[in-house]
Amino acid sequence: MKDKNEVAFSGTIERLKSVNTKTGTSMATLLLKVGQDKFKCVAFKNVADAILGCIDGDQISVTGSGSINSWKDKEERWRNDFQLSIWQTEINGACVKYEKNTDTGGHPHKNTAPLPPQQHMQDKSQYDDKDGPF
Repeated sequence: MKDKNEVAFSGTIERLKSVNTKTGTSMATLLLKVGQDKFKCVAFKNVADAILGCIDGDQISVTGSGSINSWKDKEERWRNDFQLSIWQTEINGACVKYEKNTDTGGHPHKNTAPLPPQQHMQDKSQYDDKDGPF
């Protein structure tokens, strides 16, 4: 049975970043461009490691849980945005699922094949659009 809060998208990576967490856990943030829409995404551990092997412009499929984040801006107005927490990704036909016990020091169960080398579709040029969640 599928999670009640499960979303899946395929699109192009923009603004991919590695984030240094206080605990040392791998974390990746990105915008996923799907058609004309862009979705704020975050991934952790082995899924983040797989995504961080990509570059801006690469095609990727992701599955995860969606949430709405709310905050007050500088003018004290409430703002909202949608964020996808990725727990599975498919890159070049290889599927990587979130492995909860990857930091245990033991040998985590491997349920995925190694990722094939990336075939990059675009260069690493910077994007002019500086508005957005990242």
